[in-house]
Amino acid sequence: MNPSRRQLLLGTGAVAALSVLGPPAAVAAPAVPGAEGPEVTGLGPGNSDFPLMSATLVDDTLWIGSRNLAPARVIGYHLPTGRVTATVDLPTGNFVQGSAAHGGVLHLGVTDAPGAANLYRYDGTLTALGSVPGADVRDVAVAPDGTVYATGRQKGRAAGPGLYAWSPATGAVTEVASPAPNATQGRAVAATATHAYLGVGSNLAGGGGATRAGLYAVERATGAVSDITPPDLRGDTIIRRITVLGDDLLAVSTEGAPAHVALLDPADHRVLRSFAVPGTKSVTNFQRRGDTLWFTSTEHGVLWRHDLATGALDQLAVPVPDGNSWGLGRLGDTLAGVTEGGTVWTLDLGTGAVATRDLVEAGAPAAAQLGMSVAARAGRVYVGGNGSLALHDLAAGTVRKLPVPGEAKDTVVLDDGTLYLGVYSSQGIWRYRPGSDPAPVKEAALPQEQNRPQVIRRDPDSGLLLLGVQADTTGGGSFVTYRPGSGRPTVHTDPLGPEQLVRAVAAGHGQAFLGGDNARPTGPRGDLAAWDPVAGRELWRTATDLGAGVSSLAVLGNTLYGLTVNGRAFTVDLCGSRRAGFVPVIGRRADLGAVSGANPRLLALGGALYGVSERSLFRLDRDTLAATVLVGLDAEWYSGARLAADEHGVLYTLRGRELIAVRP
Repeated sequence: MNPSRRQLLLGTGAVAALSVLGPPAAVAAPAVPGAEGPEVTGLGPGNSDFPLMSATLVDDTLWIGSRNLAPARVIGYHLPTGRVTATVDLPTGNFVQGSAAHGGVLHLGVTDAPGAANLYRYDGTLTALGSVPGADVRDVAVAPDGTVYATGRQKGRAAGPGLYAWSPATGAVTEVASPAPNATQGRAVAATATHAYLGVGSNLAGGGGATRAGLYAVERATGAVSDITPPDLRGDTIIRRITVLGDDLLAVSTEGAPAHVALLDPADHRVLRSFAVPGTKSVTNFQRRGDTLWFTSTEHGVLWRHDLATGALDQLAVPVPDGNSWGLGRLGDTLAGVTEGGTVWTLDLGTGAVATRDLVEAGAPAAAQLGMSVAARAGRVYVGGNGSLALHDLAAGTVRKLPVPGEAKDTVVLDDGTLYLGVYSSQGIWRYRPGSDPAPVKEAALPQEQNRPQVIRRDPDSGLLLLGVQADTTGGGSFVTYRPGSGRPTVHTDPLGPEQLVRAVAAGHGQAFLGGDNARPTGPRGDLAAWDPVAGRELWRTATDLGAGVSSLAVLGNTLYGLTVNGRAFTVDLCGSRRAGFVPVIGRRADLGAVSGANPRLLALGGALYGVSERSLFRLDRDTLAATVLVGLDAEWYSGARLAADEHGVLYTLRGRELIAVRP
């Protein structure tokens, strides 16, 4: 559909023009569906941009890999002219996260390419090199002889993440080593003439005995593996970057609290120096000239400078405030980097002058990315993506990009139109007030390990915001209450035990209801709990026999409705739920597998109950839990479908990657 037009698609297939999606009398309240079925309005791409995940300098061109676009692609940003001069589509993958150059040739690794190529070479012609089996490729490196090394996340592999090599002599991809069976992913690789290096850890699905940061050296001639993890780095979450900086220096960085940098001698792997980088969670992307080392951090957009001779460390610049860095290159006296929301920046080392450029404005092909979240009120619809929110002004027919670092995993709009966001990773709670905030602003921080908000809801009784959060690195999660504007969240860590994250939250009857899940393949999941959000105390908690994590909860009348991550509906009678000794019991159940995909969500609207999955938008019968499909969606979200409603009862979600409005 042409994103510059809006079309009203009737349930019968007829098409009519619609200029403004306003509040006509027919939708002043949630409507009972008529014979014609729901009205569906196409509003164009949900969030169209050029989010990115990597950048590597080849000659005078910065090659930038996309994130959550289809097809995955790399673009060439020509530094002298500040223009995008090339676009290369890849036949597989979602993230183009692995990127390295050798001899003027670009090498790439992608995620989400099961059973297909996930390693590529580009020298003016794109060539598939092969596949790292079962891997989301996170990093690639090239040895002096052209051997390509790669690692990534291999879910469920008993041996843990492996180091793999593609041989230019044979064209085959082979396993080199798998030294850390309890790590959840490999994140960094590097190579010299004599050694290959692998960095592992558990920044995803951590906890439960998962391996922390580990650095391994593999002798290329013999295959012998040595653990060379610097002592100061062992307690950190994961090795984030390994970079060969000449014959005399190997730079290693971590994700931690704070992050660390270690400088090693490649000849014997002794640690020359290690230091913490204050106020950072992750350090990435090294460059060196003589005794000066530059690197970036993923938080706050800081470019750091380290003097190798004196050990001095200082913040050189903040090219893009709060911009998460995914690449750093140097061309003469110019440093160049990128941030995830689609911005490229340059810094003149002579003058200190910083310039920034939006990649779409520079010629990058904007495209609809996978959706993260959706919220709606007062004629505005917000669709979250990587590094941005798309603000759809329905009356004006315009879409505006609002920068947000990381990913707005869930959003909610208050009655006054203020938007609140739960932002990954470790970004906390953000706010956007239309008309007064030029862009979203951070209002409150959460503990660093409580990094992945899953849900944000408003409690109408107390006015508190209620968040369910996942802790990627430690396992478990938290239940967070927050008074808007206070800047002081209250964090209840592991309210469902140390292994369960809080995936679902609902409010009603002065209570907050929590639903649990587990990021690891084994362990407890599916617990339910009720809290007094004002007093900050648990009212009741129970394990369940649901057999799966809880994806979503909603309160309607005296009933708590729930959906599991595998599409099972259930109810709990809430009568007497505030009384001491209340014993919650799972009541009615229904298998919605025929209409629901993974991680479905619920929305109570007036007296109706709606559900959404990547497969369909449906209505649930409150008594029987029978589902009636309203709209087929085939929706493309990053972590499960989302559904929002405005004050007029109009529903908003994605069909494919297009934002649609539905009058049920």
